[in-house]
Amino acid sequence: MEIYRQQISDATAWKSAEMKARDDWIHVLTEAEVEDLDRALRAVQQRGLEMAAVTRDDFPLPVLEPYLADLEKTVRTGRGFALLRGIPVDRYTADEVFMIKWGIGTHLGEKVSQNSYGDLLGHVYDHGHDPNSTRTRGYQTSGELRFHVDRADMTSLLCLHKGRKGGRSRVVSSMSVHNEILARHPEYLPPLYEGVPYIHIEEAGEMRSWKEPVFSVTDDVLSCSIRRNTVQKAIERSEIKMTPLETAALACFDSVAEDPEFVLEMDLEPGDIQYVNNYTILHGRTAFVDDATPEKKRHLVRLWLRFFTARPTADFIREQYNGIEKMLEREAS
Repeated sequence: MEIYRQQISDATAWKSAEMKARDDWIHVLTEAEVEDLDRALRAVQQRGLEMAAVTRDDFPLPVLEPYLADLEKTVRTGRGFALLRGIPVDRYTADEVFMIKWGIGTHLGEKVSQNSYGDLLGHVYDHGHDPNSTRTRGYQTSGELRFHVDRADMTSLLCLHKGRKGGRSRVVSSMSVHNEILARHPEYLPPLYEGVPYIHIEEAGEMRSWKEPVFSVTDDVLSCSIRRNTVQKAIERSEIKMTPLETAALACFDSVAEDPEFVLEMDLEPGDIQYVNNYTILHGRTAFVDDATPEKKRHLVRLWLRFFTARPTADFIREQYNGIEKMLEREAS
């Protein structure tokens, strides 16, 4: 088992004060860029294209493309996250917003499936599912989402509605978390590299549990992969027992990741799209309270993307980030 024993000093390792002191991670769309998106939207509508059929060639963005190329590189190899702000969602129907988000995504990566229904465009809101059920995923509730990665190279989240209260987005550099554990408690790295418990939480498939590393090294490239809410369900409900050292290591990881020195919080406004790298960034959110009006409920729209340029990574991550197998069909409405 290879353990990364060097401090990471490149752009992937940052702390919250650094990001609070700058705003280059936020790009506010210019009017020309909004018009660029609008032209591409109207063009696919005139051709009658279904969203799933729209490719990068179908959705040209000559004005916005230079920024999107920089965004892709920055998320993939730099600080690992970005915020695109200013899509005028009030100007469009929900389906038109979804098409715009899809079209932007064609310039950033290949879509991968997000659930057992094979959905490529996901909807993050309180579905009313039992939050205590093993098979309920956190995004289907209004509860806190502890720091985690999604099962794709890049996550793209568009805010359609905010909700009434809470739901603040939180990001942290997992590379900085590794730096801190290496400096303060290197004895906790081996159990984190060996793995923490997981349990199957999809709506379909065999109920099983297994262990998976939090950190791994491939070709001298460090990656982090943890889904903290799922790990907690596995600790509480699976047959896998953690040793005192493993428990202490996970507690140390939590303590560092949750330290305000490392956490950057932001409010996603309607029309914002947040992008995160699921190898170098952990993301989460605070619990939220919905508006009583159904059409004002908190609603984020999600794409999972595979980088056009592959990252060196362990086989278990590549398997996880390849999309979720489709096993269910939705009932006709």
